[in-house]
Amino acid sequence: MIPVILIGAVVLGAGMVFGYSSVIVGLVLMLAGLIGLTVFMSTPGTVRRPGDRETVVERRYMGNHDDHHKYHA
Repeated sequence: MIPVILIGAVVLGAGMVFGYSSVIVGLVLMLAGLIGLTVFMSTPGTVRRPGDRETVVERRYMGNHDDHHKYHA
């Protein structure tokens, strides 16, 4: 609902600035559609299901592993 209100505000503003002609309204609607499509395509497509709150990050350790202490009795 909010994107429709925002597109209406853009069209109304462009009509007030450039005049209410069908060419201006059409160009503004086309521009708003292209921007909306670009924003939609750039969003990550992750689907979160109930219970999926954790994110697994792969860790790779390089070097001589100074953090692993070997205790000998």
